[in-house]
Amino acid sequence: MEKHLSVEGMSCKHCVNRVKKYLESVGTDVSVDLEGKKADFNAGSNVDMDTVIKAISEFGFTVKEI
Repeated sequence: MEKHLSVEGMSCKHCVNRVKKYLESVGTDVSVDLEGKKADFNAGSNVDMDTVIKAISEFGFTVKEI
């Protein structure tokens, strides 16, 4: 299932890589756009989006599903 996140607070390639690496651990076809402040990925049926949002938020970013 394709998921889309708004990720505020990313400021560099390191931020993008951190979010991308985490999303690759829970899904596939991950795309993180620094300029667009968003992340897209395909999540499996067992992925809890509240957990995903909480985990990325712990990196210091403001995250919401769009």
